[in-house]
Amino acid sequence: MSVPTATALPVRSGLLAGLHARNSADGWLSRDAVSEVARACRIPVAEAWEAATSYPQFAFAPPIPGPQICMGLSCVLNGAALPDGAVATGCQFRCFDAPAPGADAAFPEAAIRVAGPLLEADSDDWRGFEQASAMSRDEALAAVVGSGLRGRGGAYFPVGRKWESALAEQRPIALVVNAEEGEPGVFKDRALLGRRPRRFIEGLAIAMRVLAPALTVVFVNGEARAARESLEVILPGCDAVLPYSPTVISGGGGYVLGEETTLLNAIEGRKPAPRLRPPYPVESGLFGMPTVVNNVETIANLSVLFRNPEAFRPSGTDAVSGTKLLSLSGRIRRPGLYEVPLGTPLSDVLNMAGGPIVGDITAALVGGPSGGFLPPTEFGEVLRPGLMHPTGAVTGSGGIVVLDSSSDIRMAALAMAAYNAEESCGKCTPCREGSPRLHALLTARSPGPLEPLLEVLGAASLCGLGQMAPGPVRSALFFWPELFS
Repeated sequence: MSVPTATALPVRSGLLAGLHARNSADGWLSRDAVSEVARACRIPVAEAWEAATSYPQFAFAPPIPGPQICMGLSCVLNGAALPDGAVATGCQFRCFDAPAPGADAAFPEAAIRVAGPLLEADSDDWRGFEQASAMSRDEALAAVVGSGLRGRGGAYFPVGRKWESALAEQRPIALVVNAEEGEPGVFKDRALLGRRPRRFIEGLAIAMRVLAPALTVVFVNGEARAARESLEVILPGCDAVLPYSPTVISGGGGYVLGEETTLLNAIEGRKPAPRLRPPYPVESGLFGMPTVVNNVETIANLSVLFRNPEAFRPSGTDAVSGTKLLSLSGRIRRPGLYEVPLGTPLSDVLNMAGGPIVGDITAALVGGPSGGFLPPTEFGEVLRPGLMHPTGAVTGSGGIVVLDSSSDIRMAALAMAAYNAEESCGKCTPCREGSPRLHALLTARSPGPLEPLLEVLGAASLCGLGQMAPGPVRSALFFWPELFS
């Protein structure tokens, strides 16, 4: 098998790094600062400004002094409030410790509540990589295909099929690891990078062995500084398994970066907005190269698969093998990270987490802003790819926010509608106009029929953010219509 060599990123890919540097140094981005970064990256100033202002993490005025308070849903459910002089932030992905301060910190080992093969203690060897290296490329690829491994980013696309499609192009490949993890209430990839970095590195080494990518990028959420530091600490000692060190890029925030073509635009120094498809990334992705995009949990599963392939497939369901990492938060006694086999009933997971803090569990938001609410009558549904309920709940990337007798379901549904409206990139009309309209109508006590708007938003939006935005609203209206009349 030929050994890949690292390909340098074009200079315009330095846009995000340049913006981060100036934002950190000055506390905000002035027009002059963005212009200087644009010139250094050889990008028109207007194009750089359009991209910069699309990222919610950057400030474009001097920051307001005062303590930052996370006002994500789990923190609000657990009593987060804004005292005088405090500054509200969006979800800071520390939902396991809600209400949490609005600052990044290393993921604590104690927040790993239930561990399986992905979350068991890191090994000090590279046995999985050695097993893959003993195979030819075709044999290793066949092992991935035959395993039934599917992506863990939310869409559950078969990993082997994606790899086969990219390799079939017979051109230099780009491998992109999506560690953006911008969905509120989800912190699994931060935990893997921070607490089990060798498992991720071994999976990455296996992927690089099979795909022989000319370019490898790990795109990390810009606010996940502790996770990035953990990765950067371990990378220099991994020369024995990595043919070259991947390029690590910090993002600028935004839920839409979970959509893979949006992520590719961000890496290229362009506005983070989805591309029209086809062509698909495996045909023409990063800088026109056939591109494989997998998330951190998916890559880490390769380590598990090649270390013990016999143990990988028996867990899960007939449709998809293996375990799933779940980020549990909200009004639950034992919030944190849970690794359970796919096919596990939601009720079992909630029981593992100790039940409600007050009274009864009244609802669970499964799948976050792209998912839906489920009442206790539906907790027998199992974790699986696709819809768990026709109104919108999905396993997705594994975020579950629990509401109890003290919680306001209507407020939670409005919060998800407001979040989706705010996070719209604005590229397509249904999402740009429809998501704010949906939130505005919901705030009225008698909003009238919403199904036509939900249908247009879901069917005509360009990417998954708009297509799945109706879920929280549709499910809340279906199960608790009295709250919106």
